[in-house]
Amino acid sequence: MSLPKSIIAEVNSAGIKRSLILAGGGARLAYQAGVIKALEEDGLNFSHFDGTSGGIFNTAMLCSGIEAKDMGTRWRKVNVMNFSSLLPFKSYFSKNTFAAFGDADGMINKVYPTLGIDVAKMNANTSIDATFNVCNFSKKTVEVFSNQNVTLQHLVAGMSLPIFMPALKINGDWYTDAVWIKDANITEALKRNVKEIWLVWAIGNSHEYLNGTFNQYVHMIEISANGGLLLELELIEKLNSEKSEADKTILHVIKPEFPLPLDPDMMFNKINADELINRGYADAKSYLQTKPEQGVAPDYQASLMKEPGAALIFRSLFSGKIEWKQQPTTFSINVNFNFRTISNELVLRAFASVSFGNSECRISTYNNQVMINQNEHTLTFECDFVFEDQIQHLHAQLDLISPYDLLLGLEFKKARCIISGKNLQKPISAVLKQNAWIRIKNVPFIHVSSSNGLVGKWKEKFRILKEVYGK
Repeated sequence: MSLPKSIIAEVNSAGIKRSLILAGGGARLAYQAGVIKALEEDGLNFSHFDGTSGGIFNTAMLCSGIEAKDMGTRWRKVNVMNFSSLLPFKSYFSKNTFAAFGDADGMINKVYPTLGIDVAKMNANTSIDATFNVCNFSKKTVEVFSNQNVTLQHLVAGMSLPIFMPALKINGDWYTDAVWIKDANITEALKRNVKEIWLVWAIGNSHEYLNGTFNQYVHMIEISANGGLLLELELIEKLNSEKSEADKTILHVIKPEFPLPLDPDMMFNKINADELINRGYADAKSYLQTKPEQGVAPDYQASLMKEPGAALIFRSLFSGKIEWKQQPTTFSINVNFNFRTISNELVLRAFASVSFGNSECRISTYNNQVMINQNEHTLTFECDFVFEDQIQHLHAQLDLISPYDLLLGLEFKKARCIISGKNLQKPISAVLKQNAWIRIKNVPFIHVSSSNGLVGKWKEKFRILKEVYGK
């Protein structure tokens, strides 16, 4: 039996001093819960945690005593519509009284309790060193609060993005989200003389500039966040130039391969918390398997992501009975497929989670691979996952009948699955099914992520489907 692991280093631990920097990204930062789980599984622990903007959610959860294994379960229960609640009706009709699109009541009364964020527990927690960054708008500076002196108002202000949530007045000064100045406070880690800085970055960083009011608001965030990060990275480079090779600070960065969907996509269920958690877990596992000992260079490429191209995105949920260690057990697979065309090349990606029995805990997968055999009209999904402290391998094969069946909710009725692992006497074979209601319910969320407008998106959808099905 393996010893229990913890992402939080013991006080005065003699191990390598590490800082985990949880940068912003709004409600999409369920992604970080998957990253944190993967880091803990790898045996990494951290002597310092820092949260900015949306990264405050996960930092506050850790300070509230929520374990890494439970973070994903809690995020999956969050209703994304509760991240903001309406202000008084009349405030929306005057340019003088308009403060924001919504307030923080839903977040305070519903999101925080669901995530397990408890300020009293945070303040009393002496086993963790955590910092939270908030913009003091009145002084145009970033103020840093420890978990022992942060207040509920500071937490809320730290995630109050202008226009979307109002600023808060605290002790005579106005406070808001720090993303406009810095979205990752690496300086706090450097003050602690840590050996390794692990940055989890979810703000988009690609070269394309998009039209549209909301897109350009997001671009402003990207400019500020990535610009502030570059200044922090230059500080690492400067300090390292004055140190011996053995004393240099090592930077590790975990980020999405392609920019994550934006918060409105969560509101319209184009992506959900399970899929974000699974992405974070898979991305972290991928980085941990190949991480360079010297880390990554502290320059602009640290947060750079691949150009997203046009992506056809859809999900499938298969479930059924399997014989697990000679006992009949319910087993399910939830897969989010991302099929992209980049430079006229089809790029296949998928992110998934599995569950056993009636457990509310879903297990994210990694080493995900998608393969299409157009001659045999099949789609194969393979992945690994950790269950009962053992690595299991899943092979699932689906039939490709017709792109029109997919668009009508008639495709992917079943998956022929094989589970194998060193702890199993023999591979487990089963046929899992996706019932009609789930298939039909998911039809409205089969969409293309692209900047080409409504007509262009439909053209991209059929172009990608034609390449997938070879028709």
